[in-house]
Amino acid sequence: MAIETWDSPYIVIWLCLGVLATVLTFGTRGYSDKLNGLEAAFYSVVIGGLAILNGAVLGQVMYDKTAKYDVLGVLGNTLGLSGSLLVSGFILLIFYRYRVVKHPEEIIIKNGDIEISGSYLLSSLSIILWLGIMLGGIGVGHIVMGLVGDREGLLIASTVLIPIVIAIWLMTKYSKWMFKYIVWVLSRKGLLQVVDDKASK
Repeated sequence: MAIETWDSPYIVIWLCLGVLATVLTFGTRGYSDKLNGLEAAFYSVVIGGLAILNGAVLGQVMYDKTAKYDVLGVLGNTLGLSGSLLVSGFILLIFYRYRVVKHPEEIIIKNGDIEISGSYLLSSLSIILWLGIMLGGIGVGHIVMGLVGDREGLLIASTVLIPIVIAIWLMTKYSKWMFKYIVWVLSRKGLLQVVDDKASK
């Protein structure tokens, strides 16, 4: 299930610090507009790799050999992997928020639609959040499966799918909520640029 020799909580702490350091470096460079596509891909892969290791190690730390269903181990896997990705995505979103405040021209409301300038920081945080939500839903579904055990029935089986369905729904909505938040921040600061070509004709 996990790396059996890596069962120390100190390794989990170091992995979390590694994720945090990578995210802060990534966010700082993205905010300062010193990021290129290769760097963004590198930082994203490092964050993903450290999150995978964190999930494996935390799952091993929480693993209960006496339990018939290893719910604690799966919970550790889910928290370590999905939790790391979600926290990383939200930290990068904060950096992107400050970047947009610094460069409000990157988001324009034109004829009622949002026009967004390309950004490696935005693309990476969107992918990281997407993966975090998806893996979180799968992990929670796996936890429910362990809790349900050998019990059969359509109602019991459907409970396993509920977390995955919720995760899919969140994956279709989170980007909309994210941009609503960014637009709200710009509006509150009086920086939102609105262009209405129809009204000017």
